[in-house]
Amino acid sequence: MWLKNARAVIASALVILNVSSIAHATAIPPPTGPYHVGVRKYTIKHYNDHDPIAPNHVSTAFLATVFYPTAQIPEGAPKPYLNPETAAFYEDAWNFTSGTLASLTSTVQPGAPFLETRGAPHPTLLFGPGGGGTPVEGSTILLAELASHGYAVVGLDHPFEQPFVRFPNGTGVAGVDIPDDVTAESLNDLRLEDNAVFLDLHLPRLVREKQLPLSTTRLGAFGFSVGGAAALGTAQSSSRVASGLNLDGTLLGGPALNNSAADVRKPVYLLGNEGHTFGEEGGDYTWVSFPRWQTAYQRKMLINGTTHLDFCDDTFWKTLEDGAGYAGSIDGFEQIKILNAYVRAFFDLTLLGRNSAILDGPSPEFPEVVYFDV
Repeated sequence: MWLKNARAVIASALVILNVSSIAHATAIPPPTGPYHVGVRKYTIKHYNDHDPIAPNHVSTAFLATVFYPTAQIPEGAPKPYLNPETAAFYEDAWNFTSGTLASLTSTVQPGAPFLETRGAPHPTLLFGPGGGGTPVEGSTILLAELASHGYAVVGLDHPFEQPFVRFPNGTGVAGVDIPDDVTAESLNDLRLEDNAVFLDLHLPRLVREKQLPLSTTRLGAFGFSVGGAAALGTAQSSSRVASGLNLDGTLLGGPALNNSAADVRKPVYLLGNEGHTFGEEGGDYTWVSFPRWQTAYQRKMLINGTTHLDFCDDTFWKTLEDGAGYAGSIDGFEQIKILNAYVRAFFDLTLLGRNSAILDGPSPEFPEVVYFDV
């Protein structure tokens, strides 16, 4: 949780944009699937009077961002990739030159029509970002990739926790300094509540009232960091979720227990950095204990040369400037290929029944990925 002085940084966002040269604009890696990608945002109203982060512990809404396939071809000037406030925050916090992130563009199209499905819903995934950042938009590369292959991906951002959230009506909410007494467990509980409220109440409402072609009965859940831990907790508790994937998150709640209560009883996948091994020098014991208790399909793989932030878009950001960001030594473009391939392979298998050899053992195509026979 590295949110410090968030409001001051965000307040300077527009000034930074004004002095940055748009001539240095570049694009994030485009999705590789057969479809173009659209994005829509929805305010999810939920009164929470025990929010551990919000002022006075009260929050009234969170944000759902939907990435989805579209047949519409992008037209006009490329769209900004990040909210300017988000870009300014990370440029300052992670030592990028002003304008480096703010000038990035994306082919994702706000408000584009959904791809026609002839009445069948798109296979749908629920995504959770890291605790205290990066927000959903900071994982656009992976989420857009999945959408380009036919998935609808719904990412949930919690206001005050993330550095910046802008709701569809234009209201912006800056992050706060997360209190020292807010634990990872309390963040996980907050995410579990948001996930349950969305899946049980608001996803069916969006399908009914907005005619969104999303599945409400058989979904996958995944996330980065705390979002990944909550994805497995949600998979364990929700009958709507068929499988769960954790990108580099230490396990929390039930799945962290070293007993049979950790069993998710559904297909699960742990994909993380090499620090999740456990030995004399420490490590993450939850990634050692969790596989022992699983009774359904499971996979565990670690990626050499990665650190925690290689599991969000920072793995690309580090390619923009030497020494900027905090990701590992692995080539950022190679890490993008790995995440795109392995995350899609898991959900292709568990939601669509399409098997991929890269899930069944070491792959010569991706030698950085260490396969564990669990």
